[in-house]
Amino acid sequence: MQNDETVEHEGKTFEKISYQDKTVLDRKFINCVFKNCNFSNTIFKDCVFDECTFDGCDLSLMKVKGSLLKRIQVNSSKAIGIQWFDARSPFSINCTDSNISYSSFFGKDIKKAKFIKCVARETDFSECNLTEANFEGTDLAEARFSDTDLSLANFREAKNYNIDVRFNKVRKTKFSLPEALSLLNSFDITLD
Repeated sequence: MQNDETVEHEGKTFEKISYQDKTVLDRKFINCVFKNCNFSNTIFKDCVFDECTFDGCDLSLMKVKGSLLKRIQVNSSKAIGIQWFDARSPFSINCTDSNISYSSFFGKDIKKAKFIKCVARETDFSECNLTEANFEGTDLAEARFSDTDLSLANFREAKNYNIDVRFNKVRKTKFSLPEALSLLNSFDITLD
């Protein structure tokens, strides 16, 4: 028998649960905390996560197709290879001390997103609105920025980024030396 009602969880803390390789349908999580949980390869279909925090979790290769993720906080977690662009809009996320490498935020409007002290290798931020985003202390080796709005974004203490200023908006974007010199890579010049 099919249940037409969405199961709702509000203000709950989930600790050390594992849904690895499972599918979760039509669940709503509001103001919930997930601690040391394993959601690697979990498919969250048509779910809602609103003001939820993931602490010390493994979210690698998690699928979020058709799910709504608003005001999500990812702390000290492994969130590798996630196609965040599959989530419904509005979408908002902050990540701290987490590995979000090989993920894609392609085309997402994530103004004011925070990626603090993260590893974001080969992460795709193409065509995103990252106005006022904060990448402080994040390793962005081989991350992709193309047709991305980085106006007023903060790249202080970020490293290994390669941003072509000809194909991205960088109005009043904050950078720090010596990493800011990489912005010259897109020009055919030689520095001595």
